[in-house]
Amino acid sequence: MHRPLAGVGVVEIGALREIGYAGRLLADLGAVVTRLEEGDREQGEPDALELDLAVGKRCASMDALDDLLASSQIVLICSTQSAEPSALNAERIAAERPGLVVVSVSAFGLHGPTNRWAADDLSLQAQSGISIGIGLPGKPPLKLPGDQTTFQAGVCAAIAALGTLFAGRGAFIDLAALDVWASFYSGVEVALAHFGRHKKQRAGHRVSGQPYPRTILRCKDGYFAIQCGESRHWQSFLKMIGREDLLSHPLFANRFKANDQHGDACDALIQPWFLDRTKEQILQACLEHKIPGAPVYELRELIAHPHLRSRDYFTSIDTARGHLELAGSPYASLTRPTETEESTQFVSSATSVRTPPQNASSDKRRPLAGLRVVDFGWVWAGAVPGHILADLGAEVIKLESSSPLDYMRQGRPIVGTEKDPEQNPMFQNVNRGKLSFKIKLDHPRARAVVADLVATSDVVIENFSPGVMDKFGLDYAALRRTRPDLVMCSMSAVGQSGPLCGIRTYATMIASLAGLDGLVGYPGGRVLGSQSSYADPNASLHATLAILAALWRRRRTGQGAHIDFSQWEAAVSVMAEQIAEHALHGTVPQPCGTRHAHKSPYGHYPAQGEDNWVAISVANDEQWQTLAAVLGSAPWMALDIYVTQAGRLAHAAEIDLRLARETCKYEATALSAALSAAGVPAAPLNGAADLPASAQLRARALFEMVEHPVLGKLPVYRLPWHIDHEPIPITRRAPLIGEHNRYVLHEILGYPEARVKALADEGLFT
Repeated sequence: MHRPLAGVGVVEIGALREIGYAGRLLADLGAVVTRLEEGDREQGEPDALELDLAVGKRCASMDALDDLLASSQIVLICSTQSAEPSALNAERIAAERPGLVVVSVSAFGLHGPTNRWAADDLSLQAQSGISIGIGLPGKPPLKLPGDQTTFQAGVCAAIAALGTLFAGRGAFIDLAALDVWASFYSGVEVALAHFGRHKKQRAGHRVSGQPYPRTILRCKDGYFAIQCGESRHWQSFLKMIGREDLLSHPLFANRFKANDQHGDACDALIQPWFLDRTKEQILQACLEHKIPGAPVYELRELIAHPHLRSRDYFTSIDTARGHLELAGSPYASLTRPTETEESTQFVSSATSVRTPPQNASSDKRRPLAGLRVVDFGWVWAGAVPGHILADLGAEVIKLESSSPLDYMRQGRPIVGTEKDPEQNPMFQNVNRGKLSFKIKLDHPRARAVVADLVATSDVVIENFSPGVMDKFGLDYAALRRTRPDLVMCSMSAVGQSGPLCGIRTYATMIASLAGLDGLVGYPGGRVLGSQSSYADPNASLHATLAILAALWRRRRTGQGAHIDFSQWEAAVSVMAEQIAEHALHGTVPQPCGTRHAHKSPYGHYPAQGEDNWVAISVANDEQWQTLAAVLGSAPWMALDIYVTQAGRLAHAAEIDLRLARETCKYEATALSAALSAAGVPAAPLNGAADLPASAQLRARALFEMVEHPVLGKLPVYRLPWHIDHEPIPITRRAPLIGEHNRYVLHEILGYPEARVKALADEGLFT
């Protein structure tokens, strides 16, 4: 019974890779997942990503559909743009089988003005504000490598399905891939843009608007990512490279200006030390000096890495091509039995610990009502799992203090000129729905109070470095003595064990460790990296699914769990296609701009106006003919060398140049609309400020204006799926710091006033 989703039946219908990844994750967690295949599958060279997505699943023909639907709990189905009615229509299945949780996954969702338009990963990243900050100024923007929409829409589909299962009733779930990108990945930027803040700019291997250095530098054997956001890191960094004299250098008097205005000059002072050392030498120095830094690994280095090997991350399968090694699961700590978990017994409700609710809520939009979560989540990655659980009905109590103050409570004030922990719009998004309990965790009285709170709770979330919770006396072993069936998720950078568990990182460095950043750059040029926090929400979403799976197992068995979750492993999981390609063909990918192996043209092309671009993706001859017609049938587009996809791939570079001369005559939004409506995936390159005006996102009600006592109204993103045709509402704004101390201390813990006053007098709540 150690596989948490044992006994859950899942049916996959359709070839969309997004549902394939959702099914793969559920299979990794123990569900019985069956792919339905239409007709005889063509024999030939296996598709690398499809090979990966098939791991752990069964296959069946469409003839088995009725039997499978009768014995399953979840259906994952791709909804195409076709208007033709079908027996495999998601809404029809949901109506005919009201006990099933049916998840429809599509690019835009099942309603809205663009719901039948063509789209793919390139156009969705462009439209949702992802690609605008990747690449060099003055050059075509880049994108996150591979088909990342597969993974992000897929993990969200799995979360939506499993979360809704807790209601004990069937439901119809409509998930839009565009909404996934625009919420979890761009939603915080939308809130900042609402107040005129944080416009993304392409800055190559650096990140604009950040203190120097937040960059990727060349080293002796490749590239290394470094970030010194705090003064203490900057001072330690200069000591590490033997340049403490630079503390007083006028170039670094303002490190924000140093980064944005004098980046090349700054690099020239720092670069020689890096060029004289290898990645691993620099990494060891960063570990010694406690500086956030990480090598930019190539695929071969990633696959052979001793840390991932020590954690037994990769999985092996036998195929007609022989024994192949593929990306593994980030859920190993949940699917391998441990001595602690095997000894866990169900706790009777006669004890002081509450019995896990068997049917917490019959409300399909709030299926986790009745659960309580203690949330130590820090910054972005740590905050998102708690807000998802809160959106789904759980009572989530965020533990925080003034020192240190969550980074997402910091930043320049919007109202007035004084520093104010209530004014960061990012915080208001990723902590909505929560309560705030302010407590000084290093106070000698804190451990007992937190332990009392955990005794009344079901879940603990933390993303501190390994050892921090132990230091507070709040590690899993200690908390489990208070709450034996506790589900605790520790989502550290690289996991609780392994040779690199002491590494200090930010999200950009997780992407470097995972090999993702090493693929971002122009053909023949240097590695630039995505320079985004992509790895943060990616880790959050994968961790949320782990928490739900552990809760599902606890609901059946009474068994708690300690989830040793590695953000690095979650990032490696979205490199599955490249890892499978390497297993099949030995390929080691390099930066190639937006060049695609099977599509041409494919990339961002200039439109009217300064730095305006349109993403265009052509996968076949029909789409090429449509593109030519929309652009006025330019004679060169009818040349024999361009009329077949093979010819276009062979002449991709010259097509890009010629196509750019055509697209620059058009306004980006109008051109992309004409193309998408006609069946060619296209999109304007949007920034976060453009998203609230999107007719499709407005039709989907993705953003809700929430009233805040300090900031006034601001946009907060909703979860990117609808339940029975309704969006999931925001039920509570983000809390003021310490706003709910009285509620926690008096109503949850039942402390008398005299005890609370005594603890306050001792400084516990400062």
